[in-house]
Amino acid sequence: MKNIVRVLVLLLVFTSCKNTSKNTVEITVENLSYTKDSISQPAFNETQIIVQKILDLPELQWVYHQELKERLPVKVLESKLIDKRLILHKFGQTVSILSMSELEKEGIKDYVVFNKIEIGKDITYFALNYKIEGAGCSGKLIKENGEWSFSNYSVWER
Repeated sequence: MKNIVRVLVLLLVFTSCKNTSKNTVEITVENLSYTKDSISQPAFNETQIIVQKILDLPELQWVYHQELKERLPVKVLESKLIDKRLILHKFGQTVSILSMSELEKEGIKDYVVFNKIEIGKDITYFALNYKIEGAGCSGKLIKENGEWSFSNYSVWER
């Protein structure tokens, strides 16, 4: 009887170790999952956070003209880092990320262009323009204690 109990306990231990090991591997694989253009999932999430922060810069809000229904939702030109998988929001709506051909096909002129977005480990440089308003912004974000904040930027209008 004691031998049967020992065998059952050993089987339970081995079974639970095997499952734990498998779960750990699955979690690791999940966190390192493949995404389009070889951008890892953590980098993709970082890009989404940074782009949202830039779109939400308080000094830029006037350019979007949320009071004009035809300007909503806010539209952004798709690029290598700004792709359709990003989930961005402005004024309670999902931002539309569109290719140049989609913008041209629909005759859309009110879209944000990220001319530059260089994301490093702790620093990001960016530049964008909103041609229909003749306005733009460029600057730098710094990552401190896991949070991105604006270090330096300028907003301009022609």
